[in-house]
Amino acid sequence: MRSLSFPRLLALLLTASICPALAADPAKPAPPTEDVTVVGKRAVTPNTSYWVEDAFAKYPLLGPNFAQGLIIWNHPEPWNGIGASFPPVRPLEGMAALGWDVTRLQRNGRLSGGWEAKVERINEALAIAVDNARTQGYRRIILTGQDMGGGFALEGAKSIEGIYGVIALAPNTGIFWGNGKLAPIGMPTDRDGQVILNHTWDQLEHTHPQRLMVLFPAADEQVPHERGATAREILNKRGDLPYLLVDETGGVSTTEGADTRDFDAYASCLDLFLSPELQPRPGEFHCNADEIPLALAQMGVKPHGGEGWFGYSSRGQTIYLELPAKGQGALTYAWGAGANGKTRPGSRALEAKFTGETFTAELAPDQLLRGVRHGPLVRLTVDLEDGTRAAVTLHRVAGSS
Repeated sequence: MRSLSFPRLLALLLTASICPALAADPAKPAPPTEDVTVVGKRAVTPNTSYWVEDAFAKYPLLGPNFAQGLIIWNHPEPWNGIGASFPPVRPLEGMAALGWDVTRLQRNGRLSGGWEAKVERINEALAIAVDNARTQGYRRIILTGQDMGGGFALEGAKSIEGIYGVIALAPNTGIFWGNGKLAPIGMPTDRDGQVILNHTWDQLEHTHPQRLMVLFPAADEQVPHERGATAREILNKRGDLPYLLVDETGGVSTTEGADTRDFDAYASCLDLFLSPELQPRPGEFHCNADEIPLALAQMGVKPHGGEGWFGYSSRGQTIYLELPAKGQGALTYAWGAGANGKTRPGSRALEAKFTGETFTAELAPDQLLRGVRHGPLVRLTVDLEDGTRAAVTLHRVAGSS
């Protein structure tokens, strides 16, 4: 049998995976000496190297005619116990709930070699997956990933044209430290960290999606250097790319920080940043400011001339509060979909009781909204239907009375 080059073979394989109608006759399995793809989670042969899966069983793909776009997830390296078997981070489940299709580009964990040995093949796989998605009709495609997967997403958007967005969460090169193994303390050496930095700077200088989101968490176990300040300098110098950057000062920690509650508010802001309804300007996108017009529109609320306040709850929901101009009367309280995308946005006018800088309003029997002005902020607690309570810090909306 004539052997196929890797790019051509992978093109056939991923085409079969993403476009089942073009798959080969299952009655004629490929020879076991070749890498093949899988359909869903079933391997055709034991030596599969790359395959595509739907990301969330409870969110079947809507297809290009109904989805906002397609997200392709690249999983972390399995050095810390997470890899191809680990689901995408929770924020992507929220995006699936909001109408994005999410798939996973999987790679066999037994494949040998580090970054340099894998990146070319992953780039080829991503390029083929993107081409097939476009053939299906997807107009907006986002590459995303965590740690080494985040590095692959950034790297892929260097060479693949027309990528709508990149979400790179704690990106790195997946270097294994200490002669191929993790050091006992679980931290890389300064030399290894410098290699990661060099790749990060090159990626940020040359990646070219239409929108970019990057998370550089504090206490990143795989990168012993802070990257936020230099990353912001590089991206500002470019001046051609709208970007949302959460750096080491943002309150998110560890390589897996995007999968924690600390990231929930940024997840909601990210949903707005990536929305096709928003056209962000080149340069840094600032949460608690640039997303407010779209957030209010999604909540279905229009300011009425009072004091407007905006922020995110401890559950990651966008919250808008408008206090009456004269300090007495009804207030407006509005909420967004939340980090999991499952809450129906809405707004309510509530009769409030004001005592100095504090106020209360009844959301429902046994459910109170309590607030206090604190200098340039308003702090709220909100009783929820499940008996728990959410905290919210709100900032004054520019231009409100």
